Amino acid sequence: MKKILGFLLTNPITYSIGAIINYVFYGVVFGVSMVPSAYLVYFVSQKIDLNNILGILLLCLTIGVSIYLFFIVALFVFGIVERILVIGFKPGRYKTSSFTFIRWLTYSGLHILLLNTVLPFMAGSVFSRIFYRILGAKIGKNVFINTKGLHDAYLLEIGDNVVIGGETNISCHIFEGNELILGKIKIGNNTLIGTDCYIMPDVTIGSNCSIGLYSYVRKKRVIEDKSMIMAIPGIPAKKVAELIRD
Repeated sequence: MKKILGFLLTNPITYSIGAIINYVFYGVVFGVSMVPSAYLVYFVSQKIDLNNILGILLLCLTIGVSIYLFFIVALFVFGIVERILVIGFKPGRYKTSSFTFIRWLTYSGLHILLLNTVLPFMAGSVFSRIFYRILGAKIGKNVFINTKGLHDAYLLEIGDNVVIGGETNISCHIFEGNELILGKIKIGNNTLIGTDCYIMPDVTIGSNCSIGLYSYVRKKRVIEDKSMIMAIPGIPAKKVAELIRD
């Protein structure tokens, strides 16, 4: 089976066919998410007179509302479909020739589509938190997520009163060699994660911690309670050399 899967992934013809099938699948999911918005615009357009400025204004307002209606519906539709795709996924190492990796590729492609079309406009909203919960993330009370960068969130656990800054990436997957690595990430209560941080799999961050902006937390790290993590600030090279000597 591994040899067959390896051949399907490396052969240009079978890989292209698989990519096309995935694109059709993504298009279907995207299209289903658009149905309520499309119907709203159609319904209003049938009820108004487009020969006067008031009718045109009403149609434009309807289109504006339908855009955010699409965003909300898409979070639910994509969340349910993505959740189905990752059923049975567990932390571990998976060869790129494994069936799990092929499923993960399909899931990842669908999530990237959402990440680049909907999530940037819904970060920080209650609907984005609902989306991550549908996907399987464990999220506590009073959590503020001001980023679209929660990857493989079905392996993520966030405690109460946590704040995650904008453009931060919390990734429960990495690639090493020829393997996909999936690992859990746990963030304790009352912890602040600043802007533009990057957190790798198999990381545990305790309660009441502060992870400063631009910080990088490597895999398999355990950050104890009440810790403060800071990125290296911009200082002259001469000063860096002095610090190293000391």
